[in-house]
Amino acid sequence: MSCTELDLVHDLGSFADHVIAGDVLDHSEAHIPLWRLDATKSLSDFKITVTSKSGGTATYNVHKGILATGARANAYFVKLFTNSPGPMCQLTLAASAANAFPVFLDFCYSSEGKLDAETHIGAALKYIAVYFGNSALFEKICAFIVKDLTWQTAPTYYAEADLYDLEKLSAAAARMCALHFPSADHDELILLKTGLFSTIIESPHLTCDSKLLSRRVADYCRAHSAELTSELLLAITPAKKMPEIAPKEALYLYERAVLYLPQEKGRGSLRQRCMDAGNPFIQTWLKRALWLDLLPCAGDITTAKNEHVIPGFTTQSNLQTAGVEAQQVL
Repeated sequence: MSCTELDLVHDLGSFADHVIAGDVLDHSEAHIPLWRLDATKSLSDFKITVTSKSGGTATYNVHKGILATGARANAYFVKLFTNSPGPMCQLTLAASAANAFPVFLDFCYSSEGKLDAETHIGAALKYIAVYFGNSALFEKICAFIVKDLTWQTAPTYYAEADLYDLEKLSAAAARMCALHFPSADHDELILLKTGLFSTIIESPHLTCDSKLLSRRVADYCRAHSAELTSELLLAITPAKKMPEIAPKEALYLYERAVLYLPQEKGRGSLRQRCMDAGNPFIQTWLKRALWLDLLPCAGDITTAKNEHVIPGFTTQSNLQTAGVEAQQVL
């Protein structure tokens, strides 16, 4: 064979040479998942309407063949399409699961199984994987969470795992919150439900300086004052983990102890720890605040704050003023 023959380039024509003008399809949207295209363009054969429990509804034009077949098939849709020939279904999901639903569809439609997971929808995607019976999604999101679950993200995972009853994820996130309690996002911790917060404080993994812990607990009590009970206060102020109270929180926590733990007194009690906070001025003022113990009913907080009159503190507002003065000397 000559060099001339090897170098020869054959012209075999183009696709357009073999089809009628107008029959050449536009592939400019080929990279877009079919469910994101107009239903007529994508030949959608099923609709899913998702209603968020926090408000809002979205409708997705999907394809039975994609949701019920292949490596990323969903057992939920296999049963649905087999037993119900209808053209649509309706789902009601928690807010984060509703937000995660488009990410779930992108995963199902992806030829490579790409998952665009993020912290705020991580637990929701794990829930969706279980709910719809998608084993490929389950493996993918678990691998993501294992890497993403850190002390910075733990409070978010903890709250979301509780929402979806994901016990193992909840336990892992709670342990991370406890181990890194001083560094964890303070604002995120305050948003936790009372049961979740008390679980962190009661955890054997809790690592935190006593005075810092008392400040965190006091802030939590302020944010959840309407939910505060004697049981909760006892659970989040254990003497073993909080033997010392931060002086700046002694007044506030002492008042909580008197109002919610009237029977708890003596060494190790919350009020005694507040008395021992270390600031002489606060110790003197707290001794005068013992007037609260003289009330006929210590649990009657409204009466305690609005009606009781004692020598030296003629009104509750005067008592509060004295407390403010105590804080200012710190």
